[in-house]
Amino acid sequence: MNIAIRMRKVREVKGWKQSAVASSMQITQQAFSFLEQGSGSPRIDTLSRFCEVMNVQLHFLLSEDVPVTEETVVKYGTKSFSEFINEHAKLELGVEVFDRFISDEAGSMISNLSKTIAV
Repeated sequence: MNIAIRMRKVREVKGWKQSAVASSMQITQQAFSFLEQGSGSPRIDTLSRFCEVMNVQLHFLLSEDVPVTEETVVKYGTKSFSEFINEHAKLELGVEVFDRFISDEAGSMISNLSKTIAV
């Protein structure tokens, strides 16, 4: 997901209109619309102003592997970089443990079913 799409999604999750974000960033609505369309490469200071207005951290906006949803904006959007990385690592570990559990459970169920059928 590119930066323009992430900006639009953050704005939508926060419930802001383009014109309100543009006004708060002190740019025109048309300029903000171009940002959301991916026209050109936004400068880092422009992205920082957007993040300040939207109350999200820049590293969250730039983290393409974390989807922009209401849940992730609330959970990760305002976390410092180290908190963000730690939370993401915990989530990945939890998913890995869950996958192993499901795999073990499925293996046990198949084994038990095979034994039942063989009888």
